Amino acid sequence: MDFNRPKIAPWVYGLPLMRRKNAEHWSQWYLHTPCPPPAKPAAKNTGSRFHPIRGLEPEWGGAFRNSSFTEEFTSRPLHLQPTPPPVPPPVATQPVVVNKPTANNSPGSRIPVLDRRRKLRPLQAVVPPVSNMAAHSVKEETAQVERKRRRKPSNIRAAPQAVGKGQGVEQPLVLPSLTSEDPLNRPEDALGQALDLLQDEEWERKTEGLRLVRALAEHHSEVLLPELHYISRAVIAEVKNLRSIVSRDAITTMAHLFAHLQRHMDSEVGDAARTLLHKAGETSLFIRQGVELALSTMVLHCSPGRVLQGLLDGGLRHRNPVSRAAAALSLVRLLQAVGVSRVLTGRKAFAREIIPAVSTLAFDSAQEVRTHARAALRYLGSHKEAERAIEKFVNIKDQSEIKKLLYK
Repeated sequence: MDFNRPKIAPWVYGLPLMRRKNAEHWSQWYLHTPCPPPAKPAAKNTGSRFHPIRGLEPEWGGAFRNSSFTEEFTSRPLHLQPTPPPVPPPVATQPVVVNKPTANNSPGSRIPVLDRRRKLRPLQAVVPPVSNMAAHSVKEETAQVERKRRRKPSNIRAAPQAVGKGQGVEQPLVLPSLTSEDPLNRPEDALGQALDLLQDEEWERKTEGLRLVRALAEHHSEVLLPELHYISRAVIAEVKNLRSIVSRDAITTMAHLFAHLQRHMDSEVGDAARTLLHKAGETSLFIRQGVELALSTMVLHCSPGRVLQGLLDGGLRHRNPVSRAAAALSLVRLLQAVGVSRVLTGRKAFAREIIPAVSTLAFDSAQEVRTHARAALRYLGSHKEAERAIEKFVNIKDQSEIKKLLYK
């Protein structure tokens, strides 16, 4: 028996080869490491500092103190607390103002600017109250006379020389200028192309066809006139389009046709007026503005008789009050374009139709309709033949009310 061979723990022999070699190594170190003497009973804590290794050194002896494991373990620092984070550099802060008045307005308000302007105003002398009642009454009467003099008169009548020319209270109608299109190189081919594009389903191609129609009406009317009926029907059909871009473009095209072809559009005024007045009842603002422009252009450039018939057929009995208001406004502008003198002293057929229509709209349920119709009656009242025309063309039961509105 070899007594010099190191002792190996018995549990090592049951392990595999590689693990057995490792276990033999560690077991040799464990068995040859000197063990400390048996522990003595623990003494009371007298307040001496405790160290997990150093505190046991005097009791263990020098065997454990001279081992490499003890030196390596005791040389490491003890991380009992985590490293504190770095302290950020101080940030410059505004000085604290004591007794600062509270702000009564939000940031960006103009109240401070108005306050500074108020401080810059000159001081006004304080007038002591007047003890004399007579002086006070004179001062009050003077102020009332001054207010009456400044007040704008409610009834403004036209001058006699202006009445003879058919001019009234309302200002003459001034339309905005229409957009101009470039002339076409081959207008004959563009006419057929425009008809094909208006029949297409894509809205971009429809707008291109409407642009060609506007260019033909502005620069090549001789090419457009033979096919004017078909072109007008196609454009009126696009006014009813549900896509607002196409509808507004078609309404603008109708205004171009009225402006450039003028009396040649008389045969198409009836259908165009009914469609435009029906379209005026929509809620879209830019559609209503386009309809107003097209109707005003029709009133100025087409025959008054055809325009009057189209307005009465399309808007006099319409269910939508906005459409009736558009018809009443167009009647006012028609009176401006024709002239009061020509209406009352000219052909009786025109006065026989327009005066009862305006009288009916003057008592409409919608306020906007009544406003335009009564403006037309006041415009007629500037002529001396107005009362005679009212007695001739209005029902007897409504004549007294209409005469009151003539000079209201």
